[in-house]
Amino acid sequence: MHVTVLVPVYNRESFIDDAIDSVVAQGYSDWDVLVVDDGSTDRTVEVVKSRLSDDRISLIQIEHSGLTTATAIGIEHARGPVITCLDSDDKLMPNSLSAVMPKFEDNPRLGYAWTNWIDSTGEKGTSDFVPFGKTLFEALISGWWQASAQRFFRKEFYMQSDRLDKSIRFAEDLQLALLITKNGCDTLHIPRITYWRRIHPHRLQNELPYDEQAKTLHSIRRRFIVGNVVLAELYFGRLEKERDMFRDELMDIKRCFGYKLMQLYGSIIDGALPEGTRRGKLKRKIVDCIRDSYRKE
Repeated sequence: MHVTVLVPVYNRESFIDDAIDSVVAQGYSDWDVLVVDDGSTDRTVEVVKSRLSDDRISLIQIEHSGLTTATAIGIEHARGPVITCLDSDDKLMPNSLSAVMPKFEDNPRLGYAWTNWIDSTGEKGTSDFVPFGKTLFEALISGWWQASAQRFFRKEFYMQSDRLDKSIRFAEDLQLALLITKNGCDTLHIPRITYWRRIHPHRLQNELPYDEQAKTLHSIRRRFIVGNVVLAELYFGRLEKERDMFRDELMDIKRCFGYKLMQLYGSIIDGALPEGTRRGKLKRKIVDCIRDSYRKE
């Protein structure tokens, strides 16, 4: 069975060759690579074009529109009935495709599968089986998200869905999982390491503020609970847990001696160590260390 390895990319001239090479090195041979360049301004396109003599590798260029749009366009143009996504700064492990594709061949109702990953520091990822008693769709609505390593999905189930909301420029992985599993297709976790994640300062997750990421994830989940009381209860139950967690964390910090000291002399410290300066960054590190040391007690 043919699989399309979809690689959305934006300004990754240093990494894109490695990503493509990791697909070429696969033991499984029935694949193609579709690179969707999201308006890169560096040499990314030149690097990809130098690989196009291999007819298994193709390129689509679009204006800079965000990861979600690049992914949506790539899915629509994918040759394979099964698609797997590869971030342009990461790599597939040599056994990646051969570990998963037979599962799709054996089960035509399998719509979504995910594996385990390891990062460039040697740390293993947190992908896992769906919590007992829940479908993957229900688990995702309730805030569980440990199906985000290498993702494989059947294109026909996506094409039957409401498609990706392109106004949400990132978190396309959560959208995809919800769209594909909404209609009850089979899902499968394969507990094998098939994906290598590169850790570096310019990963998209590192460049997006945490509060923006959290708001986006909540807005995606809200899209899928409209008119369904059970799903709404799962979603709001998750919000209550998050609220309680943040409240407990805040109370822990307020009981901390270091916090009381900062509170007492806060105005003096802020004046001496203003935000946006090197001394301000030092102050922030001290505050974080105080908070982390208290959590470990």
